[in-house]
Amino acid sequence: MRKFLFILLSIAAVQTVRAQKWPDDGTRKVRITDPERTIVAELDPEAHPSVETDRSYFWYSGNMIHSTQGGYSGKLLDGNYQEFYPTKGLKEQGKFKKGLKQGVWKAWDEAGILTQTVTWKQGRKQGEFRYYNAQGTLKQSGNYRDDLIQGKVNNYVGADSVQVVKYKDGSVAKPVPANGPHWWDKIKKIKFKKKPAAGVKK
Repeated sequence: MRKFLFILLSIAAVQTVRAQKWPDDGTRKVRITDPERTIVAELDPEAHPSVETDRSYFWYSGNMIHSTQGGYSGKLLDGNYQEFYPTKGLKEQGKFKKGLKQGVWKAWDEAGILTQTVTWKQGRKQGEFRYYNAQGTLKQSGNYRDDLIQGKVNNYVGADSVQVVKYKDGSVAKPVPANGPHWWDKIKKIKFKKKPAAGVKK
């Protein structure tokens, strides 16, 4: 009888362990709550990518989300990510791929107004961005390339007024007039030869 009871308990224990195993797709969802925010994120415990030193990796350990440049020491975030204000309003939303931000990320203020959308690729800002003012009206749009603003940026200064500024590698590019460089810029390129001092042979 004791042997039979032992076998039954062993079977029950195995069933309990099976019921608690992680999903077959290798991901696991975690929920972190503290006084300032609530985070719901997906992890990939099996992910072990080669690390790029110029990227920030997001990982989970000790019931906290950590961010480290060029490394990690825990389970990498992989999949959907949502962050909420204490009022339960959505604060930030996006996706991770092997610890790196990927795709379009959105952020909202506490009133639920969209503040920005930024496109990421393998942990770097890459592609379209849009920033909004406190009323939720578009105030700036453009593109990132390798974490730097590149090309034309539209600044919306009124209902029907747009100021276009051109960027190159994250800095405002010097505008070139439609009819070519200014005459003074051409003169500055001319190199003048200095006259030799009196009594000095050429």
